[in-house]
Amino acid sequence: MYKIALIGRPNVGKSSIYNRIVGKKQAITTDIPGTTRDWNEQTISLDSGSFCIADTAGVEKEVRDELKKKVKSQFEKNIESMNLIFFVVDASTGITAEDQKIAKYLRKLKKEIVLVVNKADTIKDFSESSEFYKLGFGEPLEVSAIQSKGIEKILDIITPNVSKTVETKEPTKDIRVSIVGRPNAGKSSFLNKLIDEEKFIVSEVPGTTRDINSTEIEYEENEIIFLDTAGLRRRGKIGKVQGKGKEGIVEKFSADRTKKALEESDISILIIDAADGITSQDMHIAGFIKDAGNGVIIVVNKSDLFKEGRVNHAWDSAESFTRLTKHKFEFLPYAPLLFVSSLTGKNIEKVLDLILGIKEKRETRIPTGELNDFLNKAILKKPPVSTDKHQVNIKYATQADINPPKFVFFANYPEKVHFSYQRYLENRIRENWDFTGTPIKISFRAKSKR
Repeated sequence: MYKIALIGRPNVGKSSIYNRIVGKKQAITTDIPGTTRDWNEQTISLDSGSFCIADTAGVEKEVRDELKKKVKSQFEKNIESMNLIFFVVDASTGITAEDQKIAKYLRKLKKEIVLVVNKADTIKDFSESSEFYKLGFGEPLEVSAIQSKGIEKILDIITPNVSKTVETKEPTKDIRVSIVGRPNAGKSSFLNKLIDEEKFIVSEVPGTTRDINSTEIEYEENEIIFLDTAGLRRRGKIGKVQGKGKEGIVEKFSADRTKKALEESDISILIIDAADGITSQDMHIAGFIKDAGNGVIIVVNKSDLFKEGRVNHAWDSAESFTRLTKHKFEFLPYAPLLFVSSLTGKNIEKVLDLILGIKEKRETRIPTGELNDFLNKAILKKPPVSTDKHQVNIKYATQADINPPKFVFFANYPEKVHFSYQRYLENRIRENWDFTGTPIKISFRAKSKR
């Protein structure tokens, strides 16, 4: 697939251009330099084919901070696979020393480079963009991401190249999988191991991942889109970073984006840190997954610590941790549990098969006749209890939807069906059909009058 990257120093507007091309607010944009840290990719489909575009962290050629060094290293590794680079500069500041250093670096790459002058919002800005010829990349392309001016020119450059790389293989079904968890639980290292590529930044600094980092892999004729999300702290702490008010603003954006990723996912992988046990925040995030109606896999990362005897809490073995998990996540009894190690790669390969299995379960349809045979047997074994003079009678059932499976039961007094009976029917459904890894939704409606 044709690959494109937006590159430039911090705060020149790369993420704003990226959002315009993608067509939605995919990347976090603020006036805080260094907001983007990771390599954010999105696949865009045109009539002529598809291309992959990457929003990148601002390039800083001289860095001493350890986290920024990792950002720089990750950037230099990913840039090698790019076919086209849009070098973004800022019309409002003119050429800076940092722009000149980046230009020198880019020339060494021997790749196709197009100079993009962003924030050219006025006639004055456009007239002053001529100074950027000095950078040596030919005629600059003036755009204004904030006003959506010039974005079509960028697409005009991309389109002819995409048409040369149209893929002729049969289209595959997409599965969107979000990876969620507390800060520093090992989400990015887990994803790197899963895709067998050191693509995303891994650091011991909590909150390293800020945006939604997406990547795609093909597995068993399915396209799996992974969304690596920012770690979610307790609701009361989100946006409160001591001594760093602007960092708190970014964290709020990150938390909102993580919740949006949950809503857009089919399946969520909840990463638990074996070293910390299960915290109230882990359970809180699991609640978000349940509310979103997603399929779910609970992954206990750093499980190699059990064998090494480096777990400092009472649940210091896979067996005791399993019991703890079943107790804490009793509201997700259908969630499979997997112990992995992003360090050694233990059990990582099992995740992909679990994802496909859950996808299949979420798309299961129960024939109406089979479902009603089940219902008659369930009612015969345990009829609904009436709490007043009105006797509840459930007449028949149908499956209304999939992904997740939704069942509708028609009754004479649907509002009087007790929640415990709903739970009884769900348990009986799960006994009859395998819905491992996915919630099922049950509702009651009044029998239509004819």
